Order: sequence, then C-alpha cells, then structure tokens
Amino acid sequence: MTMVDDHYCMLIKPATTQTLTQCWYTREHKPGHQRTRGDGGITHATCRHCHRPIRSHGGKSWVLADGIDLDELATRSSIRFICVTSLADGLVIARYPLERDADERTVSAKLAEIVARHGAAEAGSGLDVRLMGGPRA
Repeated sequence: MTMVDDHYCMLIKPATTQTLTQCWYTREHKPGHQRTRGDGGITHATCRHCHRPIRSHGGKSWVLADGIDLDELATRSSIRFICVTSLADGLVIARYPLERDADERTVSAKLAEIVARHGAAEAGSGLDVRLMGGPRA
C-alpha cells in the first residue's frame, strides 16, 4: 500500500491483471484485418479482441483455431442434411436429413422449402440455411 494525499492506495501491477474481452462475454470472435485462406476453404485470422488464432468456413462465424469446430465436423459427415442456424447465438435451430440418393433438383426444392418455412430469406431474420455433409466423390 502507498500513501497518496493522506489515503492509502493499493497499486495493482498491470502485468498481473487480465481484462476479459468482448468475445469472452459474447462468444463471438471478430477477425482482424489480416486473413489468410488455408486448405479446404478455411480462413485463418486473429481475433481483434482476444488476439487468439481463429478460423472460419465461409467467413460467417469464427471459432478458436485450437478448439472444436462443429461446422467442420458437420461438413465431413457422410450424411447430407440442411442445417438452419441462428447467427446471433450460433445455435442450430433445425437439421433436416436428406435422402442419400436425392438429386440436385430435389435438394434445391427442399432447401427452398426450408428457407420459406423458417423465413430465412427475410431481411434481418438472423438465420443461416446451409447444405452440409454428404458422401465424398
């Protein structure tokens, strides 16, 4: 403790304190200006808040590079499905499996039906609808 103007003050060394960053509270990492594209369409960057390495598929949502990426796991699934995700909180709202032998016309029709059902095409819906997974050629 140090005496300042007849009051005792406790000095805290800046090196010993850590401030929690915005992404710790919101669970949303925001990339800095420098981004690099890696293998398989994965984009790498550094979070502008916590300065940790992050990665993204498609650039819509970012996850810690050293953590589990659920989008990547879903993309590697052998089952093809349509996934509806809330962009605000990153939660999966619905998942619709597709027939293994569904042709592109059937998949496009089902995708349009799901977009309409959830109102994902409306401005400000905050929903992302994507085709994920499937057999590899």
